[in-house]
Amino acid sequence: MNFSPSRAFGRLTVATALATYLLVVMGGVVRVSGSGLGCGDKEQWPFCHGQWLPPLEKTALIEFTHRWLAVIAAVLLFTLAGWVWIRYRRVRPLAFGAVVIGLLYIVQIALGAVTVLFNLPNGVIMIHLANALLLLGALVWIAVSTNMAGSERPRPSEGTVRLATVAAGATYLLALSGALVVDQGAGSACAGWPLCGNGFQLSSGQLADVNLLHRVIAGAAVLLLGYSMMRLRRSRPGDRGLRLATLSVTVLIVAQVVAGALVVDLRLPAAVRAVHLALATGLWVCVVVTAVITRGVAVLQATDGGRVERASRVGVAAS
Repeated sequence: MNFSPSRAFGRLTVATALATYLLVVMGGVVRVSGSGLGCGDKEQWPFCHGQWLPPLEKTALIEFTHRWLAVIAAVLLFTLAGWVWIRYRRVRPLAFGAVVIGLLYIVQIALGAVTVLFNLPNGVIMIHLANALLLLGALVWIAVSTNMAGSERPRPSEGTVRLATVAAGATYLLALSGALVVDQGAGSACAGWPLCGNGFQLSSGQLADVNLLHRVIAGAAVLLLGYSMMRLRRSRPGDRGLRLATLSVTVLIVAQVVAGALVVDLRLPAAVRAVHLALATGLWVCVVVTAVITRGVAVLQATDGGRVERASRVGVAAS
């Protein structure tokens, strides 16, 4: 039987995904504002300059806000995982997803501590973001699958599922290439746009190569996503959810290109860089949502040995 979760559980999945999105964005704000050590270095973690409350300084407040968002996300995430284990552990895909997000969050905490304790070592920042995006993607999958469980959707073709998967992979690669630019401090290596120099020259130097690589990946990803969203939308013209998801991706692509150009033309202002990162994370979320909807939302079932039992009864008990 189809899995029918309680309304409260569905809201929890959305709240957890939203809190994690804000956490990832705030992590980007920490990086672009230079607030990674705003609460001190090494032995200071988890304190802020040796205290539980931060001083009234910009970098300290930003870093401390990031830590509190991490606490809120952690509470929601482990509440979600606990709820699944207590009420829905027979829904195997959901139980597996809960284990995955729990492990990814533990890794995220460890990476965050290493980032501070070892003064932001190169490579760790990029791995930190890569893991955060995987965690966010898993939570979005759980939220969309849970809230659309039981809905009747047409079976997708293998071609559309493959296209949506490739689009998600390209978006993830694009985000990682942007993180590499930040990690290597290559943001100012290309003063022009869309290429280096006066805007139409190739790179000159290692850092410029890193920056240009990100732009080449961005260009390819934009073309791929534009084509993918058009194809996916046409594959199911009557699917309102898919139409809204693909439209959101298209709008975010345009906004991201504009923000990327402004970052260069305005000489890397922190506020515009933060918006650029927020849009990139939002694009990842919307592409994952699109991929989940395209698959027709995998059927979640409660199993007991070889039998299948109605999960809606469990959902009623949980609410």
